[in-house]
Amino acid sequence: MSTSLHIGSNSLRTLQNDSNQKLTSRSIDTAYTIMEDTKENRLFLQKLTTPFLCCEDSLIIPGEHACQIARFSNLPLYPLFSKGELVLNDPVHRQLLSTLIQSILPKSKKTGEYCSFMTPGTDATSSLNKLVSQLITLQGYTPLATSISLAAGLSAFPAISRLSGYAVYLGHSHSEIGLIHQSRMVIQHSAPYGSEWMDEQLANSLKLFTTNSEGQQVPDTEKAKLKRRDPGINISPFLTNHSVIASWYESLLDSLLDYFVLQMEAMQHYLTTLEKLPIVYLGELSHIEGFGEFLVHNLSNRQVRFDSQQVTHVQDEQLSIARGALVVSAMEQDLVRPAA
Repeated sequence: MSTSLHIGSNSLRTLQNDSNQKLTSRSIDTAYTIMEDTKENRLFLQKLTTPFLCCEDSLIIPGEHACQIARFSNLPLYPLFSKGELVLNDPVHRQLLSTLIQSILPKSKKTGEYCSFMTPGTDATSSLNKLVSQLITLQGYTPLATSISLAAGLSAFPAISRLSGYAVYLGHSHSEIGLIHQSRMVIQHSAPYGSEWMDEQLANSLKLFTTNSEGQQVPDTEKAKLKRRDPGINISPFLTNHSVIASWYESLLDSLLDYFVLQMEAMQHYLTTLEKLPIVYLGELSHIEGFGEFLVHNLSNRQVRFDSQQVTHVQDEQLSIARGALVVSAMEQDLVRPAA
């Protein structure tokens, strides 16, 4: 069996492929809400058969149940992750993450099964990566850290490419780009900038503010997100009028591509032996009108060689990432099988 776990900023997803090639997908939201630990609240949650965690004088309701309870009881929702890490790296939040993973990652039925996983941050040695690795091990799997760009590439590259090309991901808490050749990552770079960062920059530049629960004035990222998602926004470089949103996209791609291109220049002799490769791109920030042209323009300006006839926007990105991560897991399983 092959298994993948994708820990996103807003949800956790697993995909498993059994010996009969049957795919099983599971997911759960990462937001949670908190209720006061009273007899009445416990009875209320038990009556609804809603799972909860106990913490000091509070009841923590995780996952999709949190959205329902928060709406019904007029309670705030809290994010489990921020900027690629647990909001609070304390026992309560670690236990909450453990509970979420256990709910969608069943115990391994066979020793040595691999589970490839991806986390929302950019640091492969982060405390979050180490924690997730430990939690996967407790479920009986051998953890295998991989990247969204590799997984997306393996799933979305055209068959003629022989699992080679460029994969670009612009997500919630980070962005990344990878050059993949015959299923192996050759060059990769990530940056801690995604829609979370962009919405905060937009809110500040447009002077959109709100007051939080502690009475502090903070950037109104929800209003900024609505402006960013305006269907009338187009960031094509061939338009005469450029929006403030396009300038933030420019800043993000600069941070992502500049160092990536430097790495490519150090491998120029090797890269000249490759054919022009396809590009796949995906992620929350890739859905804006004109982004494909914007990306091609930025890559071309940096003299990156690619096949301009094979630039593909991955629409069903969650499934694509999960399927590609399954491929990573299966390849690793095949490598160790002869030695077993």
